[in-house]
Amino acid sequence: MPDNGELVLGRQALKSKNTREKILQSAISLIKEGGYSSASASKIAERAGMTWGAAQHHFGSKDEILDTVMMLSHEKFTALMATPDLRQGSLSDRVDLFVDRMWEHYQGDLYLASQEILLASRTVDPPSTKVAMFERTAREHIETLREIFFDTELDDEHIREALVFIHCLLTGLAIEKVLETEIRNADRHIRRGKLMLLTILSNI
Repeated sequence: MPDNGELVLGRQALKSKNTREKILQSAISLIKEGGYSSASASKIAERAGMTWGAAQHHFGSKDEILDTVMMLSHEKFTALMATPDLRQGSLSDRVDLFVDRMWEHYQGDLYLASQEILLASRTVDPPSTKVAMFERTAREHIETLREIFFDTELDDEHIREALVFIHCLLTGLAIEKVLETEIRNADRHIRRGKLMLLTILSNI
């Protein structure tokens, strides 16, 4: 049975976790409402109901908050792609489900916020740690596609090309949805994307 000290530490850890989540959600909602520039350190803290000094106890800097948002988006995508049903059925069935899962993720606030952050930092020379993070996530995505589309004969470079294709299509549709609220013929565009991805993976 845990003693009082362990219970206190457990409550503190839970409180810290909840506070971190509140700070991250504040950043995501601010970016959703007004873009990257609206998510200043002071506004993030204010929306989370604390001072920036208190927020720094959980995240040392605004950049650390934004890096965590991007990493959470990657982790959510990875979790969506880890289910056994994506590794069963015909290649066509798996392509359909894979694209549907991607589209589900790409329409979410977390993904859209991560793209705003990525675009805003595109002119800044990223530190080596950030480059390493991007390379690691790219490798992880390729490994995931290899697991899902285990019967494709494509090499890693062409697997990456297939992923970039469907990523660009769905990102474009997600941005269009933000700008226009509703996308005309979205289902048709996605069906075409699925057919093209199937063609690439079949190496036709």
